[in-house]
Amino acid sequence: MSQLKNAGLISMGGYLPAKNVPENKRENLVKFLRKETLLHHEYIDEIEEKGHMPGRIETNYDGWESQPWFDEWVSRLPPKKQSNPFQGAVERRRVPMDPVSVKKSIHPHPMLSSDAETIAAAKAIYNAGIDKDEIDLVLCSSLVPDLPVPQNASLVQHKLGLKNAGAINVDTCCSSFITMMEIAMNYVRCGAKKKVLIVGSSLDSIINDKSTYYSVYIGDGAVAGIVGEVENGYGYIASHSHSIGKRHKAIIFQKRAPSIFIPTSQGPSYEQEFVTFYDKDMQKEIAHETQNDIRRVSSKMFAKTKYTEKDIDFLVTHQPVPWTPDSWRECLGVPKEKLYHSWEKYGNIAVASSAVNHLEAIEQGLMKAGDKTMIVSSGVGENHIALFHRISPTLVENVKHEC
Repeated sequence: MSQLKNAGLISMGGYLPAKNVPENKRENLVKFLRKETLLHHEYIDEIEEKGHMPGRIETNYDGWESQPWFDEWVSRLPPKKQSNPFQGAVERRRVPMDPVSVKKSIHPHPMLSSDAETIAAAKAIYNAGIDKDEIDLVLCSSLVPDLPVPQNASLVQHKLGLKNAGAINVDTCCSSFITMMEIAMNYVRCGAKKKVLIVGSSLDSIINDKSTYYSVYIGDGAVAGIVGEVENGYGYIASHSHSIGKRHKAIIFQKRAPSIFIPTSQGPSYEQEFVTFYDKDMQKEIAHETQNDIRRVSSKMFAKTKYTEKDIDFLVTHQPVPWTPDSWRECLGVPKEKLYHSWEKYGNIAVASSAVNHLEAIEQGLMKAGDKTMIVSSGVGENHIALFHRISPTLVENVKHEC
């Protein structure tokens, strides 16, 4: 039996609406996006002309406090939240409107998830400095795919012009990016694939019911990574996942009208799929058991290695609500300085949350080459996954292009 290869992330790229693109990186990135993708030119024009990713930052005032229905919204919040309605949320990112739908539709829609994914993926390829034809597989997870069937993987492959790549959709909800890391790293380790593009997005703007209390927590974003062979002693170490399917209906997508809405007999119903907190008992169980669930998936992962939680150099987590990152950190015994989260900037961006924190921790020099890093997430369904890997020098060097 041939020896397993060392596999890990070799590049990452993020699409966070309104995030600045450094002037010294802008020209070449714009050229790359125009030449190598099928993105609409207006998205790329915004990067070139305004110096930031297409989209905007939405503050609490923009989205709620300035609205005529704000007082009604506050009055319907759970009693514990009425005195502090935003619960620490400060801002979140919003994608722009789709330029084609603006010009050709009476009711235009926000940017499609496949476009957000294409931007993030193109940046990961650009940062890696590789020929995109080297990519032989795309794994994609979209919280809100362009279509229910087929989902976005093959569409992203097409919009990037990846002529040598297969495409697979992956879904474990908010934990999907780590699930894709696990799959891609093991494909590369065993030699089945050489370079795997993984990309995940959460565009809440498409499905957001602003009249619910949870709406203030959720934003837009997309992140991508490239998994390939890495230096000896770096990359994947171990992973473990488990599901608790009895909690399946805690949080679901449900077709309904907005929570604050007065219908008329002849008017539109405004029904669409919204994120819906469906079973309150299951939700309470998830919150009550979250530390136990994270301890369980972590201990089973470490049981496959010579390491323990004490060997974590850096911790990266999903951030479904403001208190979870520190709650998980505490239950694992990880010091505060070894955790990075971005709640106040982005809120919960679901599939992209843990990946954005992973990317920005490297950008900011908090996570360095050689760090043994644990990345962990929950996901409705309910799913949990933890992955332990050693950050490669190649990844750190390539992420510098993202800064």
